[in-house]
Amino acid sequence: MGMYGYYFAMDDNLVQQIAAGDLALESLTIDDYPGLDIDRSWEAIHYLLCGDISDGAAPLGYIVPMMLDQGIEFGSIGAFYLRAGQVGEALQAMSELNEEQLRLRYDFPAMVEDEVYPLEPETGAEEDQEEFFAYMLQHYKEIRRFFSQAAAEDKGLIFYIF
Repeated sequence: MGMYGYYFAMDDNLVQQIAAGDLALESLTIDDYPGLDIDRSWEAIHYLLCGDISDGAAPLGYIVPMMLDQGIEFGSIGAFYLRAGQVGEALQAMSELNEEQLRLRYDFPAMVEDEVYPLEPETGAEEDQEEFFAYMLQHYKEIRRFFSQAAAEDKGLIFYIF
């Protein structure tokens, strides 16, 4: 069984209410909001951008948000929120990173050594490196499109792992 990352976009006022504890995330029907499933790529993308598995510095740390100070009780692992302004900051940071720049950040052996999910310690063949980069890049591009739409509509985001 894998752990999958999922974003959904909503009015920034709702995100603010959830962040303040005035509205329980469980009380919402998530399917009522635009969403994006990034499969099992979440930790690897965060690591690619931030060099660590959690608590990456803003604005790159906002792209796959796993900042403890923006955590919300939800499900078995929890969720993280981004206010509309943070979505815009993340989008700006993504617009400054092209595929070549992402490749320069990509350190597959370090990812394997640091046991970045979903990699297995025995992973390491050169073809696996390219396949894995392509997998992350595909999801990164989908995240960028999703953030672009959310930013255009001045929406905040909730990210959770299930």
